[in-house]
Amino acid sequence: MNIAWGITGAGHFLKETIQAMKSLVDRHGLNVTIFISNAGLQVVRIYGFWDSLKKISDGSYLREIVTEAEDGPGFPRTGRFLRGIYSALIISPATMNSVAKMVYGVADTIVTNAMALAQKARVPILIVPTDQSGDIIETQLPQYIIRDICRSKMCRECPPMKVCPNSAVEIQQGEPRINLALCQGCKLCITACPFGAIRDGDKIIIHPRRVDLENVRKLKRMQGVTVLDNPMQICTQLLSIMKADSK
Repeated sequence: MNIAWGITGAGHFLKETIQAMKSLVDRHGLNVTIFISNAGLQVVRIYGFWDSLKKISDGSYLREIVTEAEDGPGFPRTGRFLRGIYSALIISPATMNSVAKMVYGVADTIVTNAMALAQKARVPILIVPTDQSGDIIETQLPQYIIRDICRSKMCRECPPMKVCPNSAVEIQQGEPRINLALCQGCKLCITACPFGAIRDGDKIIIHPRRVDLENVRKLKRMQGVTVLDNPMQICTQLLSIMKADSK
């Protein structure tokens, strides 16, 4: 079975998404084509999951990671939906920006374009939005520098700068900062700092906006779309689709 998987630029649900994807590939031998937006690519790298994705999709036909930069502005590989190649499209995690675009028919990223063509081809779509209830959402930050510690120590040389393989730790205005555009999430900087000035995984609280919750309600009413509460529900829903296809 061939499925397509869209990843947008959200850190929330990202770890659980990759775990669900790996489980489907390992246990059921599915071919997974990953369509990843520009924002999704950056966030995946910042959180350190790029290598995990490459292990799941090895680059062979229908097991590729398709980026916007690689596929070009016309997104030709999303046209596979119209040829009946994919049995399902999963979009997880789906940012609220992407949800808004999907609800109003905007198809200007590789993921929202995949969704539009999947609808036209009547391919089942499973979507996991990041914000779904009026309750608070707890999520985690990527790595960041605690500036007060840096200012109090005034290191002549910054050990994290020396170990970062991507030169993502920079000096700006006399202080070290992490350039997230360069960061690959290797976390070497965290262990290199002798004073614990770099941390990651801190939990933060997010309050969903009314407009985002309304867009999720609209998404649930769209033809062929199933909205899931979290990535852990993906396997069960996809197996139901597989059983229906086998009849």
